[in-house]
Amino acid sequence: MNTVETALMNRAEAASKPYKKPFRKVIYPYLFIMPFSLLVFVFFVLPAVATIGMSFTDLNASMKPHYIGLTNFKRIFADYNLPEILSHTAVFAVLSLAISLLFALIVSIATQYFLKGKVSAVLYRVLWLIPSIIPSVVYVTFWKFLFDPTEGGLVNDLLHRLGVVSEPVSWFTKGAMAIVILATIVSTVSGGMILLSSAINSIPEDLYKAARVDGASEQSVILKIILPTLKWPLMYITISDLIGFVSSYFFIMLLTQGGPMRDTTTLSLYAFQQAFNLKYYGYGAAVSLIVVFISFVLTLLLIRMFDFDQLIKPSRIED
Repeated sequence: MNTVETALMNRAEAASKPYKKPFRKVIYPYLFIMPFSLLVFVFFVLPAVATIGMSFTDLNASMKPHYIGLTNFKRIFADYNLPEILSHTAVFAVLSLAISLLFALIVSIATQYFLKGKVSAVLYRVLWLIPSIIPSVVYVTFWKFLFDPTEGGLVNDLLHRLGVVSEPVSWFTKGAMAIVILATIVSTVSGGMILLSSAINSIPEDLYKAARVDGASEQSVILKIILPTLKWPLMYITISDLIGFVSSYFFIMLLTQGGPMRDTTTLSLYAFQQAFNLKYYGYGAAVSLIVVFISFVLTLLLIRMFDFDQLIKPSRIED
């Protein structure tokens, strides 16, 4: 066997063996993600595990936990406040989601289709970004000034000057949930607006031109071209916002502290109150797990409703 044949056989034998990357090339990706993995583990995984463990204890202000099994969860379902709190959570989450999603959709279509390229559209979108970048405390202070129950409140002062009311109206007593929902919508609508605007902006102009040549009305363009394109962004916004609203309590706590009585107390705020106001840490942890369970179930239902399996299928070009 000559040298050429030997070299060819050695090359063929080497090619038949599975290629093994050097260890340093294998470890590089893990070294890059290790700092972030540690942060996630310390600040997300460990607190989640601790919360689950805490929910099976009677941990309170004494900070001496004792294992009590499912007692906290039995206490939740025996809690006479639960039906009212669940109804408040449903009203707050559903109305906030529906109105904010509808408004974000209208603003996106108006600015990216009817007013596309105009300065007024850009200014309008920028205005809706302001509430989301204002510090929460400042934002809530504005709403408290707006609906202050005294004569100094902006709404009361305006209505009094117009002759609509003769005495100041206690808005946080008569319409606390409406104010909470309105404040939440104004501060969250910008996120959906940006995502939907980007999706509409990615639609080729040729589709609009072809539709107009065929005699399609503006309504047909919106229903047949724009809305089908927004299916997946709408799915993401719906799921993320709904989970956010179900687990939201910060604005409510700052605005009304769950009052008057429990008229604006949601399940997340109730968990916070039990854990940090009343020092029933174990019971508060159990209530927070109920919030997580509800969010998980709603996510699965929405994924099924939007046909998520269709989204993750490989494209026909790759087949």
